[in-house]
Amino acid sequence: MRVRAKLGRVRDLWRYPVMGLQGERLQTAEIREAGVVGDHRYVFQDSKAGRVIDPVTYAHRWGETLAFPSMLDLRARFAPGDSTRLDIVTPNGRVLSSGDPDFQTRIGETLGVPVKLMEFPQIAETRLRSGRALHLITTASLDSMKNLYPEGDFDPRRFRPNIVVGSQPKRNGFAEESWVGESIRIGPEVVLRVEKTNTRCKVTTMKQDDLPSDGKILETISQKNGNVLGVMCSVAKGGIVAVGDEIESSPAEIDDLVQPLGTPRPSLKETSAIETRFSQVGRLAEWKPVS
Repeated sequence: MRVRAKLGRVRDLWRYPVMGLQGERLQTAEIREAGVVGDHRYVFQDSKAGRVIDPVTYAHRWGETLAFPSMLDLRARFAPGDSTRLDIVTPNGRVLSSGDPDFQTRIGETLGVPVKLMEFPQIAETRLRSGRALHLITTASLDSMKNLYPEGDFDPRRFRPNIVVGSQPKRNGFAEESWVGESIRIGPEVVLRVEKTNTRCKVTTMKQDDLPSDGKILETISQKNGNVLGVMCSVAKGGIVAVGDEIESSPAEIDDLVQPLGTPRPSLKETSAIETRFSQVGRLAEWKPVS
């Protein structure tokens, strides 16, 4: 019988309601099969080009994004007590509400391009099928990077995690990489399967909020750790997590009992069909505009 090893505690919880914008820090979060509820629920679409915008150009299975670095100047959050309304906070502290009739116009003026806010379930579906439902990073990894590049600011916000793990005292190195292929339990309910390390991109170097632009952030990660930092997880068992929850390894006998929200994983044939569906570029007919 394997003994559960204590791995740390939840230090921070984050979700990113709009792809490409800064996220919101949470005290508790609901985890389902597709990750943190409300995470990456929306995108902004360039109204003229008909394409999703993001801080960088990236070829996703569902299409290639257009680059608008200024998106990182904006912070998205769900309105207090209303999960159907978004608040977008500008650098000067102005709050733009999705319930306002001129919301999209104001966002477009801020970004310098006319935009539409869209619900875009393709993101969640694709992340679910590729084992990337949730991103986790440890303070041990961030501290290790800081030791390698002392002048750099390895604030977790650069890396857009959903869960920041406060590592056990004296735990050094890239702790979470040793968890790949294993399951971890968070609090009394949630079990995650650690699927793979997370390859980093240019967004880690970009200015956002009070974090300066710094190309050596990505250079250090690439040279010292094979361009990976943090891990991507699938959800074996959903539930509620909270800041301060203990994180521990999940014994094999528990893993054998847990299936993703009570359903079997898709076969390779099923997965291939789903990925084919979401690999088609520009399927705007499947998008749901936010009125």
